[in-house]
Amino acid sequence: MVSIKPRRSTPKVRTGCVTCKTHRIKCDEQRPGCRRCISAGRSCPGYPQASSSQPEIKMYNIPFKVPGSRVDRELLHFYCCEVADSLSRLSNTTLWTNLILQRCQDQSVIRNSIVALTSLYRDYMLVRSPCLEVSVKHIHRITKSHSQLRAHLTREPSAEVALICSLIFYTFECLIGNVQQALWHLDQGLILMRSLQMDYPHLVDGQETYAELLVIFSQLDIHASIFSPERTPILKLVLPEQVTGVMPAVPERTFGLSHLESSLTVLQNWTLRHLMEFVEYKNLPQAQLPSIVLQERLHLEAQHQKLEEIVEKTATSEHFQSFTSSQRQRLVLLRSQALISRTILLENIICTLESADIHLEETRRFDIALTQISTLLSLSSESAYGSSSAKMTPSTRVFTISTNIIAMLYFICLKTNDRRILRTALSLMQEYLFTSRDGLWDARTAITIIKAILPEDDIQSEEPGRDFKLEEVGSGIVDTDGGLEEAFKMLKIGQSQIRELNTVERR
Repeated sequence: MVSIKPRRSTPKVRTGCVTCKTHRIKCDEQRPGCRRCISAGRSCPGYPQASSSQPEIKMYNIPFKVPGSRVDRELLHFYCCEVADSLSRLSNTTLWTNLILQRCQDQSVIRNSIVALTSLYRDYMLVRSPCLEVSVKHIHRITKSHSQLRAHLTREPSAEVALICSLIFYTFECLIGNVQQALWHLDQGLILMRSLQMDYPHLVDGQETYAELLVIFSQLDIHASIFSPERTPILKLVLPEQVTGVMPAVPERTFGLSHLESSLTVLQNWTLRHLMEFVEYKNLPQAQLPSIVLQERLHLEAQHQKLEEIVEKTATSEHFQSFTSSQRQRLVLLRSQALISRTILLENIICTLESADIHLEETRRFDIALTQISTLLSLSSESAYGSSSAKMTPSTRVFTISTNIIAMLYFICLKTNDRRILRTALSLMQEYLFTSRDGLWDARTAITIIKAILPEDDIQSEEPGRDFKLEEVGSGIVDTDGGLEEAFKMLKIGQSQIRELNTVERR
């Protein structure tokens, strides 16, 4: 009979490195990395009591052996743990968390670009300025990613690789705060996607990666056109039969959140393209509108109303009770976006409808949208926009490219003539988003522009005579092509000129 030697009991170590804990072995806690990890050829991520100046790297089971240096592997690990979820916050995470990660396994150009993106993201989260100061290290990583993509496409042309890298490069520039370069990369991807839609529609609709890329590029196309008022969306998502009313843009039956989000994207794209195409008819009475323009606007309005009804029905249905916390938050965001999108349209057809209640309707919609956005931003333990363990504060650093919440709050500030609503929207940006960025949109810059155009006394005023809109006061600044950055530059130039004039007068 074989005797079984009893296992020696040892005290549980709680201060060892994560890798040793995962393998259930005693860590020797040597610095900078434990010898057990080094001798076994594993990466040692450090110890719980190490400096907290770097964002925490959590455990994630990467489904393939990662080539490259130890630093590259750690960065890719951090991408899996935090970056992918951050970029796709309050939206479908499939592209960033699954599909792009799968492509990293056999496409080194995508893997290296993701490593560079994660390096930028991690450093961005440590600074408190509106944009990241580009270091030599960052320039080297970005330049290397660009050159690797050019070399790869020369050897092996691939639309999928080009689109994924275009999206990653767009995100590079958003992190840096280089808006014009970000828009250039985005437009290159959109032009390629438009060509694929025309020449290979079955590929775009049938292949999962292309389908997900179409979704995110369509949304970013809308974000860019809202950011730059003179920009028309590059993609055309609405069919001729939908424009004429023969076919609905919003189907009678929807299949889940992604389907609802897709319907909203089509309506937003259609709205922006229509308004840019017929911009000369803005605010004209019905008698002066061509019948084709009037009919299209009425079809568009009917589809917006239909989507709102479906979203409301979904939010109050029994099925809603089975939604996860993340799904509920996506639905809340969807409702806010639908309200704002329809408000943009109503502003341009209200003269046609000759409604005397335009301001009341606008105020009602803004009130509901602000309530929804406030709900999202104030969530604590289950928050999808901020920390999962603490409530959002002005110092909470957030970066994403998915929600467009900053854009919605900025739009409300510009369009409302109700000081109460303006104060609420501005307060939400200041309280929860002050150091945050959502793609092209930097909250701190938006707040600065609002306060520079409208003095604090006017913002706080309740006098009936001060019911003008911010966009009217800041005309020529807030509506300039180039978005927040260009408006900010114009404000700085204007303030500088005023100071020079005051100096001359004093002399």
